[in-house]
Amino acid sequence: MHRTAKYLYIIGGCALAAEREPIKNIERICIENVEKSRENSSPLVKIHAEHVGNLSIPRRSPACFLLKNQQEILISGGCTEFSSKILEETLEIGASCSGFDWASKGPFYPIFGGFEAHSCLDDAQVLDQSQNWNAKKLGKKLMPKIKNSTVLALENREFLMFGGWEDEQKTTKAIRKIKFNEDYTDYEVEFAGFLPYPVEGHSMVRIGSNVLLIGGFDGCFVQDSIIKYDLDTKKSEILPEKLSEKRENHVSAVLSDRFLVIAGGWNSRNSELARCQVNGKLLMARNRPAGVPI
Repeated sequence: MHRTAKYLYIIGGCALAAEREPIKNIERICIENVEKSRENSSPLVKIHAEHVGNLSIPRRSPACFLLKNQQEILISGGCTEFSSKILEETLEIGASCSGFDWASKGPFYPIFGGFEAHSCLDDAQVLDQSQNWNAKKLGKKLMPKIKNSTVLALENREFLMFGGWEDEQKTTKAIRKIKFNEDYTDYEVEFAGFLPYPVEGHSMVRIGSNVLLIGGFDGCFVQDSIIKYDLDTKKSEILPEKLSEKRENHVSAVLSDRFLVIAGGWNSRNSELARCQVNGKLLMARNRPAGVPI
């Protein structure tokens, strides 16, 4: 499965650190032009960003899912401002910074962990499309309290969780496999390996049988490295390529079937393209937005 797209929708976030100045703006970026350069040098890539809408209220780090053949985006949870309550319109427990996969296949859309006002969560919640998007919190607590992980949906109701901030104490390098029963009323969690280093606030893209885990925070420093995890061999490695700037709390996608785009996040105001010269910026700087490629 090669997850590539034409557009990357960048939803909400906050303009400053510590959840200050939350954003309701939604913008869309794409590759507008690729100019050939001299032999053996990187192409010049131009990014186009446009404003496409606004959320009804500002949200930082909501969970998002693609619906109706990529015609709609479901946006759930998130936080509205520093130390504010968490949004609870669809979730049984309000949560931001949760683990989810925007490409999950319905009618069940699970959300893992997250942050609720003052503490991390060890809950799994499931949005049920067939029940008018009612959310149910599953009783089992088999995960640690965890936020800022990334989650990949696999076949047969299985999900992989990579990294995150665990038990409100440390950044983890654990990989966990989560499997649901047929009606998503129960699940099991098993250990599935370790990443080369602990990481949270990273982004994730899937390219065929490989998963790229990009940037993030290792508990001490913001990272500019990329981890490649092989779904077939279950092995991971640190790629020699690095980001042009260290980033956490950003979003990423493969656009135009060729370019890995990393946008927003902390310590950056630009939309970067790996190993390319870039001409383009987001309309506004964003920390911890949600990103949905279409």
